[in-house]
Amino acid sequence: MDAERYVNDIVRKIKCTGARKKEIRNQLLSDIAARREQGESMEQIMESMGSAREIAEAFCQDLSDADKRAFRRRRIGVIAGAVIMALAVLAACIWWILPKPAALGDDFSEEEITARIENVVDLLDENDFAALQEISVDKIRSALTKETIDKVRQDISDDWGSRQSLGRVYAQGARQCGKFIIVTQVDAIYENVSVVYTISFDRELRLAGLYMR
Repeated sequence: MDAERYVNDIVRKIKCTGARKKEIRNQLLSDIAARREQGESMEQIMESMGSAREIAEAFCQDLSDADKRAFRRRRIGVIAGAVIMALAVLAACIWWILPKPAALGDDFSEEEITARIENVVDLLDENDFAALQEISVDKIRSALTKETIDKVRQDISDDWGSRQSLGRVYAQGARQCGKFIIVTQVDAIYENVSVVYTISFDRELRLAGLYMR
């Protein structure tokens, strides 16, 4: 091992500030160079000085309280900076994922959206999941099965009965993950239970999300 690698290995293990590490590094390299000029080999110098860990521990014990406090402050600062950066990235991800209001514009009429919602609810009541999958985006098709929907229905009530009425449709545009969606909500009255449907569509009015409570 040459002097540079030996000294760098020592310095990496010393818990002090960067400026203090630089001083120690220069000091060690200078001492080794002086001993090499006197005829000692690198192997002899390393054997007499000890392992990198032993030398680093000795330096750590000799550090002043001010040096130790400065190192702790710097370490806390680095950790805090990393945490703040991680939180910023997380916040950006959450902001990207969560729906944000967007104007519906004139591309979609209330009648058109209402008709599409009535169609979705009719297909659900008829258990026509093949037809539901045909009007849905690829991402949710695998979840539109009788088994999956029945589990959700049972969480609400074991016996819904037949549908009696469908309330007024409320619709709002939104942007989620950079894509435009239409988020709607409607109340449905069945013989034995009231259900709130939250149904979303993409720009082509394909079913993009379904939630019941």
